[in-house]
Amino acid sequence: MTRERVLDDLRGYPPPVSEEFERAWEDMSSVLGEDQLAVWADGGLALARQTVRSWETAGQYFKASPRVVRLMPFGYFVKWAECGSELCQESPTLALCYFEASPGAMARLRSRHIEAWAGLGRSLYKGTWKSSTLSAKFFEISPDLVRSLPFWDVEVFATLIEALSYKSYDVAAECLTLGRDVLPAMGREREAFLSMSRALIDNNWREVKTCLELVPKALQ
Repeated sequence: MTRERVLDDLRGYPPPVSEEFERAWEDMSSVLGEDQLAVWADGGLALARQTVRSWETAGQYFKASPRVVRLMPFGYFVKWAECGSELCQESPTLALCYFEASPGAMARLRSRHIEAWAGLGRSLYKGTWKSSTLSAKFFEISPDLVRSLPFWDVEVFATLIEALSYKSYDVAAECLTLGRDVLPAMGREREAFLSMSRALIDNNWREVKTCLELVPKALQ
C-alpha cells in the first residue's frame, strides 16, 4: 500500500517529514483516489530526495496539501506540486516559502495562475542570499497581495521589484513591504502609479520608495 511504502522510505529523513505525511494522509485519502494518492505521496518523496535539506520542503508540501487540494482540480494540483519541485531545484528555501504561502495564495488565485505566480517568485532569485531573501519575502506576502490586487497588478508590481533589485536589494525589499500595505488602497490610481514608478527606475530609482511612503498622505 502507498502509505506504508512511502513511510518506509521517509524513515531515512528526520521525523518531522514523516509526521507531516501521516497527518496529511487522512485528509488526502478522503478526497483522492488510490492512484491520485500515489501521485501526491510520490511527489513529496521526490522532493525529499532532491537535496540534503529538501526534506524540510517535502514536509511543508505535505502540510499544505490538504488545504490546497480542495481549491482546484487534481490536474492543477499536480501542476502546483511540479512548480514547487522546480523551485526546489533552484533553492529548497524558496520552495519551502512557496508551499507555506500556497494555502493563503491559492484561496484567491485562479488555478491557471499557478505557474505565473511561482514564476514571479523565481524571477526575483538570482542565486545570492539577498535575492533569496527577496524572493522568499515575495512568497510570504503573496496571500496579502493576491487577496487585495488583481493578478495583473501583482505581476506589474513584481516586475517593478525585480527592476529595483538590480539597483538595491534593500530598497527592493522595503518597497515590497510598502507596496503590500499601500497599493490596495489606491484603486483606479494604482495602474498609473505603477507605470510612473517603473519609469523612475533608470535614473531616479530611490524615488520609488519615497513615492510609496507618500501614498498614505496623498490618499488622505
